[in-house]
Amino acid sequence: MSPRTFKLFAVLAAVVCLAGGFAGGWLLRGPGSSSNGGTPPTSGSTLTLVGAGSLNAVLPSIAANFAAQTPGVSAPNASQTYEGSIVAMHAISQLHQAYDVAFAADYRLIPQILETTYASYEVVFASDPVVLAYAPSASALSGINESNWANKIEASGVLLGVSNASTDPLGYAAIFTLQLEGLLLSSDLGSVYGHFFTGSPGAFAKPVSASTRLAPETQAGTELSAGTVQAFLVYQSYAQSAHLTFLSLPWQVNLGSLNATALSTYAQASTGILGSNRSVVVVKGSPVLFGATVPLNAPNAALGELFLAYLLSPATAPTLTAAGFVPLPVGWTDRPSALPNALSANVQALPGSLASAIT
Repeated sequence: MSPRTFKLFAVLAAVVCLAGGFAGGWLLRGPGSSSNGGTPPTSGSTLTLVGAGSLNAVLPSIAANFAAQTPGVSAPNASQTYEGSIVAMHAISQLHQAYDVAFAADYRLIPQILETTYASYEVVFASDPVVLAYAPSASALSGINESNWANKIEASGVLLGVSNASTDPLGYAAIFTLQLEGLLLSSDLGSVYGHFFTGSPGAFAKPVSASTRLAPETQAGTELSAGTVQAFLVYQSYAQSAHLTFLSLPWQVNLGSLNATALSTYAQASTGILGSNRSVVVVKGSPVLFGATVPLNAPNAALGELFLAYLLSPATAPTLTAAGFVPLPVGWTDRPSALPNALSANVQALPGSLASAIT
């Protein structure tokens, strides 16, 4: 650990200790040396972030709290970019843009797109179930509940909003939810999904214009209030943070459970999305899990690692929970041997059942 890094850590530890004690032991270890070759955090450092659009509701405040506890570090909104996770990953792998930390709404994307050329590891820190946000003023949706929601949104005049599956994992998560609801109701993946998309499960899904509208999740609130759509499949975090009326869905379809039964159930769903070369890539159903990494070209890798250590600590769990996320008690990593010392206190190996779904 360099003298500058140790000095920063000592000051940060003192500030947080005075504020309320050490949180989860993350400060006890210190940031360690950067495995990515970035410069240690110094006075005037700016934290730069890129990742899933749904994190825009929570990461800026977490980054601001982190900066307030870290002398000489700032985390302005201007240094943070939130967009579809696939677009964010390609900003690093194809456009070679540099950020201290990158985030994805599908834990499989960082290993598949960034490792090992652009990143050495991933840490998984939270889940986020899919919910149905809807306009309570829509008469066709009156009396909607978790048992009849599929029939309600199939009613005449109801338009369902979904994200673009080829740029945003929420788009294919919505497709999986529709397929799994059909499986739950009638043992047929296509029985509900077929009302909203053409193409059999596993093939490229083309929206049916009479029932489905593609729009970014960040526009769901606007679309619902304007009446452009009457329902929108979104992450719980977005619905909660945007103060939308929403319906929680059964575990069999919401992609929010992590037990073995849920994993095998979710894996039955699949769809095709457009890959970077415009060919169709098949994606299988999996729990919604958010992952993060410090890219190998990070401007300040040590600062990125310190921020991830803070994110993984119990100190941020209340903020994540209040925003609708479900923080993991302990973070998971796909490559324990590549994990920096700064993160080892609150991270364990990714369970085998989830690791096998990455490839």
